[in-house]
Formats: sequence, structure tokens, C-alpha cells
Amino acid sequence: MTKATSWRLFTAPILAAALASPLVVGCEVADENGEDGENGLPGVGSVSCAGRIEAKAEALELAVNGLMKAAGEMKAELIVACAKIANDLEPDSVEDPGDPGDGSDVSDDDVTAACDAASAAIKAEIEASGEIAVEVQGGKCEVAAEAQMNCEASCDVKAECDPGTLDVRCKGSLSGKCEGECSGTVTCEGSASAAANCEGKCAAECTGECEGTCQGSCDAECTGTCDAECTGTCSGTCTGTCDGECSSENAEGQCKGTCTGTCTGTCDAECKGTCSGNCEGSCSGECQGTCSGNCKGTCTGSCEFVAEAEVECDAEATCKGECSVEYEEPTCEGELEPPSCEMDADCEAGCEGRASLEAKCTPPRIVITGTANADFAATLEANLPAIQAVVMKGELALDAAGSVKDAAIAVGGEVSGSAACIAEFGADFVEQLEASAKASASVSVSVEASADVSGSASGSSGS
Repeated sequence: MTKATSWRLFTAPILAAALASPLVVGCEVADENGEDGENGLPGVGSVSCAGRIEAKAEALELAVNGLMKAAGEMKAELIVACAKIANDLEPDSVEDPGDPGDGSDVSDDDVTAACDAASAAIKAEIEASGEIAVEVQGGKCEVAAEAQMNCEASCDVKAECDPGTLDVRCKGSLSGKCEGECSGTVTCEGSASAAANCEGKCAAECTGECEGTCQGSCDAECTGTCDAECTGTCSGTCTGTCDGECSSENAEGQCKGTCTGTCTGTCDAECKGTCSGNCEGSCSGECQGTCSGNCKGTCTGSCEFVAEAEVECDAEATCKGECSVEYEEPTCEGELEPPSCEMDADCEAGCEGRASLEAKCTPPRIVITGTANADFAATLEANLPAIQAVVMKGELALDAAGSVKDAAIAVGGEVSGSAACIAEFGADFVEQLEASAKASASVSVSVEASADVSGSASGSSGS
């Protein structure tokens, strides 16, 4: 039985019964700060829902809303990408998944059907055109740390607990916009809209000098394979014009053989000269594409500098290291350490769940190599990033759903012990739990479907 299934079968009915049961109300009432009454139940007999129960219920409500929102977003992003792959490839053996629009009004069954169609289409294309290699470059998820800390501050109704600062509590890598110099072990995080300065390993598109294999356009001499017109020496068969001696010609009078001079046309082996398309090899000028070695220029993804340095990441790029001034919009790639002060565990769990569910995920870049045709590679490179992002976000969402479930059971018991809390949260609380159980199941469906598609592209079952 999965987490989602067990939650749906047990949690909501138990809490519904608890919230509907009669109360044994004590004579003492909780004070305005939510102190326990004489019978030991927090807030029992109070004319208003005890402060600390209210804070926990509200934190849980935000986490539940976050789970439902995350489930809907994952479902929409996934079905659009899966349907696009299936419709682009259109094998005769695969049922057309149709047009899902923006994916905002689809069922879990619709998602499964579309992704099954995409997986089948990918497998059929690989069988027809040969093996492919899928390279995943970059991609990450950052929890909404600021939202978590703001939520934790509201957990302490007496304001006796300071949640601390992000730079102290971040377990992983702290990053953010740096208006000064980024130093130490530097990683500058660029994007398609804001490339970062780079002098090191670029996980996405490099524009500049490439000390290694360039796979992309080259504005100077390319020494390697060229998928379009080569103008230079060709170590294999030249198909086009040859300004030297050509070993053989085709019916149109073009050279189709070895050329002892400059070949202008296609070359089925190494081209040494200019390439009008994509070059895969060394580039003596500016490379715009992936670079297997050090990139010296700009990078649209993560750039790890080759040695400790002090650099300006530029534009809206993100610095991961030490910033000479205070970070702007800092984020934490990883979880937060618990606050140093004692905080209610159920309320904190709700806050942690919210942070994971509101995580910002940057899709990876996908590079397809092998014997696949250009259209097949193009649709995978365009749509697999969104599918991979669902896998990444789904792992966080499933973990968060487990934490939210445990906190819900505990908070539900406390809510059921207060007439005022039942009046304020009771009906909505049960309704939200049932909706979140459904959302958790939906996340599981999306994660499984996205893994199947990714596995198909990698030549495995994905299960």
C-alpha cells in the first residue's frame, strides 16, 4: 500500500469521526495565549480557538493547499509534454492522446494515457532509428526557505522563538543574487534569459571559447564532424564541390568521393574548416552549444569555476559561494536545520511541508546524441526537461505529503478537543484532508508516469 493510498483510507475517516464526536468540556478555559485548561486539553472550553492550535491548523492548511497546487501543476506540465512527444512522433501503433490544452482540466487517467502514448512512441522510434544517449545537464530544486521561516515565526504565538537566519540554517548550498563579488568555490547560475559569466565547466549552453569538444555552432575553424555544409578539408567522402582533385563524381557532376583540396558540401568524416551547422569537435573561435571542457564566456546554466576565484556572475545570474555583500533573494538548495529554539513539532512539520511544496525547480537541459533523426531528437530535447522537472518536484512533494499526513493526524486530534477550534476549522479541516489525500495520490501518478517516459528514452522500463 502506498503512502497516498494509506492516507486516503485511514486518515480522513478517523479525523472526520474525531471532529464529529461530542466533547467533554472542562470548566477552566484557556487564556488568550492558548494555555492549557484544567483538563489538560489545549483550549478546551475556550470561547476562541487556542492560539497555538490555531497557528498549527493554519500552517497545516497552507501546506495542504500547497500540495493540491503542486499536484495540479505537475499534472498539467506532464500531460502537455507527454502529448507533445506522442503527437510529434505519431507512430501508427500508438493511439493519439489528443490536445490537452494547457493541462488545467485533466484527470490522472488522462495523464497516464498521454504518457503511456509518449513512452510507446519513443520506444517505436528507437527501434526504427537506433540507439540514443540522453544527457541530462543541470536542473535543481530549491525549497521555499523564506516561506518556511515566515511560517515558523507564526507557529510561536508568544513570539519567544526566533527562527534564525537562512545562512545559518541552510543544510545545503546557499545562493542568491550577488551585487558584489562571488568568491570561494564559485558557481554562477545562469538561465536562458540571463546567462552567467563563466570560466569553467558549463552545464548548459556555452557561448565563448571551448577548451574541449564543442557541440553546436562554431564561428571559426571546426575540426570534427559537421551536420551541414563544410568548407575546408574533408577526411572522408565530400559531396559537393571540390577545388582540387576529386576521386569520383555523381550523375550531377558533383564531387562524391575524396577531395584533395577544399570541399564545399557535406563531409561524412572529419571536416577541418568552417561549418554552417553544428560542429562536434574542437572550435578555434566562439562555440555556441555544449562544451565538454572549460567554457570561457557565458553560460545559460550552472558554471563551476575551475579554481577558487573572485568573479561577478553578471546580469540576474545567481552566485553559489560567498558574496562580498549581502545576498539578495537568497535560496537554499537543500533542507533547513531545525530552529535552535524549541518549536511545536506539528506546526514545524506543516511549515517544512509548505517549503518543499513551494520549491522552485529549474528544469535540466537535455542533449540527445546517437543515431536518432533530427525531429526525434528535437522533440525529446524540447519536452523531456519538463518531464524531468516533474520527477524532481515529485520526490519533494511525496516526502512533504508524508510529513503533512503525520502532522494532520496530530493536529486533527487537538482540533477535535476544542469546541471553538471545531467551529473554526472542523468542516474545512476534514474537507482539506480528503482533498489533499487525492492530491497526494495524483502526485504519485505523475511521478510514476514521468519516470516511465524518462526510462523509455534511456532504453529502460522506467519502473
